[in-house]
Amino acid sequence: MSVCEKGGVCTIAYSKSARHDGTVADDLVRVWVVDDQASFRRATAATLAAMDDFVMAGECETGESAVDRIRDGSADIVLMDIHMPGMGGIEATRQLHAAQPDVIVVLMSTYDLEDLPAAASDCGAVAYLHKEHLSPELLSRIWRTGN
Repeated sequence: MSVCEKGGVCTIAYSKSARHDGTVADDLVRVWVVDDQASFRRATAATLAAMDDFVMAGECETGESAVDRIRDGSADIVLMDIHMPGMGGIEATRQLHAAQPDVIVVLMSTYDLEDLPAAASDCGAVAYLHKEHLSPELLSRIWRTGN
C-alpha cells in the first residue's frame, strides 16, 4: 500500500513501532545516509548542515556496511538508497528494521513510485522519497509524522 502526498513523500508502509512524539527540541535527530554515490551523500550532508535540529550521524556506501555500522541508539532516521552493489537497500532495510524497529528508514532512489520493486512495500521502510525531492522541510515532516 502506498500513499503519496504533495511534495514527493510516499508512505509505503505503516510501522507502529517507528512512532515517536515528533519533537526535536532537546535532542538532535541523528540521520545516517546509505548510498553508493558519494555526490548524493555530500549533498545530503549539506542539506542536514542547513538544519538546526538534524545532524549527519554517519554514512555508508553499501547495505552490508549499514547493517554492520548502524547500531542501537546511533540513528533516528536512515536515508537508504534502493539500488546499491551487493546488498541492496530493501534487504538492508529489512535487516535494520528487524534489529531496530524504532529507527525510521526512508527508501530513496530516482525511480518513479510505480517503478519501485514490489518488495519495497514490506521491508520495514516507512516512506519512499525521490532523491530530487530531498529537502529540510520534507525531512522535518517525515520526522514529525514518524510514519
